[in-house]
Amino acid sequence: MTGRAMRSLALAAVGTLALAGCHGERAAGDHAHGDHAHGDHAGEHAHGDHPHGAAQGDDHGHGHGHEGASEVVTKWGRATQLFVEFPALVVGEESAFAAHLTRLQDHLAIDWGVVVVELAGDGGTVERFSVEGPAVPGIFRPVVKPARAGTRRVTLRLDSPVTSEVHDMGEFTVFATRAEADAAPAGEEEAGAISYLLEQQWKVPFRVEAVEGRPMRPAIPAFARLTLPTDAQATVVAPRQGRLVALGGRLPQVGEEVAAGAALFAVSTALPGAADPASLDLATDQAAIRVQAAQREVGRLTPLVEQGVVAKRRLDEARSELASAQAELRGARRRQSTLGQSQQVGGGEDALVVPSPIAGAVVDLFVAPGAWVAEGQPLARVVDRDRLWLDAGVPEAYVGRLGAVSGAWFRLDSVAGVLEVGRDALVSVGAEVDRETRTLPVRFRLDNLRRDLFAGMTTQAHVIVDAPRVAPAVPVEAVVDDGGVDVVFVQTGGESFARRPVRLGIRDGAYVEVLDGVALGEWVVARGAWSVKLAATSTATIGHGHAH
Repeated sequence: MTGRAMRSLALAAVGTLALAGCHGERAAGDHAHGDHAHGDHAGEHAHGDHPHGAAQGDDHGHGHGHEGASEVVTKWGRATQLFVEFPALVVGEESAFAAHLTRLQDHLAIDWGVVVVELAGDGGTVERFSVEGPAVPGIFRPVVKPARAGTRRVTLRLDSPVTSEVHDMGEFTVFATRAEADAAPAGEEEAGAISYLLEQQWKVPFRVEAVEGRPMRPAIPAFARLTLPTDAQATVVAPRQGRLVALGGRLPQVGEEVAAGAALFAVSTALPGAADPASLDLATDQAAIRVQAAQREVGRLTPLVEQGVVAKRRLDEARSELASAQAELRGARRRQSTLGQSQQVGGGEDALVVPSPIAGAVVDLFVAPGAWVAEGQPLARVVDRDRLWLDAGVPEAYVGRLGAVSGAWFRLDSVAGVLEVGRDALVSVGAEVDRETRTLPVRFRLDNLRRDLFAGMTTQAHVIVDAPRVAPAVPVEAVVDDGGVDVVFVQTGGESFARRPVRLGIRDGAYVEVLDGVALGEWVVARGAWSVKLAATSTATIGHGHAH
């Protein structure tokens, strides 16, 4: 059976099974990727003998209205990816390009700009063909009509508000007749390729990334907890016995942000039966009068005792009365001084204001308005959420590698991405192994300015201990567990992928070292690998036959 017949059967199977990987608006015979041509072009994925049943302007955007030989090329640039299909170039004939342009940063279709195709070389002038705007988002359709035969270098330039970039597609032959183009040898079909269309990629979270050599830092695992530094929390206590007063008619609420020194509570300073200034003034004056009277009595009796006129017992009693009066006066003056240091607060009651010792958020409230509190009784707890500690417990087996701690990284389910602290954030390395957990504590400072971390959170941390080594690495998200085998999906063309089992090395943050399975410069699916895996499963029963 010929390759064309096999593709026809594949297309029929796709139409019958209505595979999830194909769009509903594509007819079964619209488009199929077949044999390859121009395989010697670096970074290209070229197809030959390519049936195109859809006419130009088809909703899908891949059809060219021509059943003869065709070309397919994929190029990855600095900012964009180009996947282009076009009929083989023939002098005087229109070749409708279907140029799929994707922004690499977020893998979205480029929906505006000007595309210019240039044919240069062979000693002639440069021929230019342009189109403004895509036919559908991401697919531009310039029409190329070569004026002369020969070998031409073809480039495609994109100018858009998003980015501008030139893709060198390589050298192609401009044939003198269509018969010559159709008679040209076609490349071999790529065996086992997984088809996943760009129109599908653009509609789901998806991204590809080149395999690069990255500095990978060895680390050791540790159980970690986020805790509050000792100076980032404070308990507010009652300064003396009294009745709790709500400032402004309300107490601070749990979660409320307060400034350092901000008034949180007030505690009434008045005692039962002597709560007002007049009573304190009267008590002080009465105590002073008693002192004066006692002093006069002592002064009168002293010479009489010395003359033997009065018994010494009466002088001793007068002196005791003076000492008692003086003590009463001192107490009255202290109560008066305390009241003088208080200030008028809401509710018209004299009370001591209780401020917050630090800036932060109220996390605990232990009292209610009107409650009678004792001196030193906790009223509330305030924490500074901007600062945390990362307390990592390193297993005893790894403590010998802690001589050169240079940082740590960890992940939390509630926070996107990898969180990392550097060498300058290291606070301390413990001096003894915990008897119960058999771990050695390593502490780091952690900024929490975004307020998305909370004390008490636990996680698996990785303490960086060795110098980095440069090695091929891929995003952790690119690795898929496929039946117990770690695999990645390498993009071999704009809409074709290859499944690659990989052997992994150390993990460093969001990347993992690849010891075997991919090469530097190859492009892997960094996001959306499961979508490609599902596409591979759905097409496995019919072989390679990428139907649109």
